[in-house]
Amino acid sequence: MIFPAVMNRFNDINLSTPQHQTDWDQYYALRWQLLRKEWHQPLGSERDEYESDAFHVMATNSTGIVIGVGRLHKLDSTAAQIRFMAVKEDQQRLGIGSKLLTALETQATVWELESITLNARDSHLAFYRKHHYEAIEPSDTLFDVIKHTKMRKFIRTQ
Repeated sequence: MIFPAVMNRFNDINLSTPQHQTDWDQYYALRWQLLRKEWHQPLGSERDEYESDAFHVMATNSTGIVIGVGRLHKLDSTAAQIRFMAVKEDQQRLGIGSKLLTALETQATVWELESITLNARDSHLAFYRKHHYEAIEPSDTLFDVIKHTKMRKFIRTQ
């Protein structure tokens, strides 16, 4: 699925789902680089058992480099979870994360789900609160140092 191009202050940003092996290679490489490498986690730790059934979205810059990623997978017939969302540090605060989040939420509405949960790093709580996610409870502390909070957003009411 290709999403309409969006502009940030510096370059054209395109949102799409990975289609070709080179897309997937860049997508997973960025997930590992931003979410696992700093904590000396092995390649492959950026993936889990839900990859093949999930909806994936990536943001690329005007030269085709992946600069942001995110994933949505169903938990059950009413809820989904966002995982592995990240934007390159030098591209943050330009609206890319918001566009990725909107694409994931749009997919959840296509699936006719009621809510989305996620485990946000405590350093990113303000971003998710800005997008109407509410803190539910403390969550895991990843690699013994990265505190997370479980958050939820209702996207459809009965």
